[in-house]
Amino acid sequence: MRVFPLGHLAFAYLWYVAYAAVTRRPLPARWPLVPLAIGSQVPDLIDKPSAYFGVLESGRSVAHSLLTAVLCVGFITWGAHMLRQRSAHHWIQRLSAVTPAAFAIGYLSHLVGDSIGPLRSGTYAELTFLLWPALPAPRYTADSVAPWVRLLEVYQQPQTHPELPLIVTALVVFIGIRVWAAFGSPTATSN
Repeated sequence: MRVFPLGHLAFAYLWYVAYAAVTRRPLPARWPLVPLAIGSQVPDLIDKPSAYFGVLESGRSVAHSLLTAVLCVGFITWGAHMLRQRSAHHWIQRLSAVTPAAFAIGYLSHLVGDSIGPLRSGTYAELTFLLWPALPAPRYTADSVAPWVRLLEVYQQPQTHPELPLIVTALVVFIGIRVWAAFGSPTATSN
């Protein structure tokens, strides 16, 4: 099972909503959505084009590795901390406060989303990408097709998108949160 960009974004958003609810943080709107969206796409933005151009052997390898995830999240956390200490701008303070968690949730939800198919089908050998470079990344025949071509094929007929129910659910939750915020809930607004 392949997950496409909008599916990864919707999945990450729903995970962030759950995180916000459990930790009693503000529900996601505005600023947290930026690092969340970026984090949810980073693994594919690195690995898919690199595999297509022959730089990597697999479209799920370097950036889909838990090691790389930990390094990226650590770097983002450090960078946000440095920005928070050095900037007096209110918007930078607010964005750097939410960035580490939002980026981490986006990135890790991407890895979870890519792992669900192999877990459900029992093809555990396809999960070796999570432990790259300790284990070799699986090879995919789709890596020989340009990633943008694969996306165009899916998004030309959006009504047949494989993650349409997930995307619709995320949109309904997002709109619900915005409506809730508009009618005065103190926890429904965000940075």
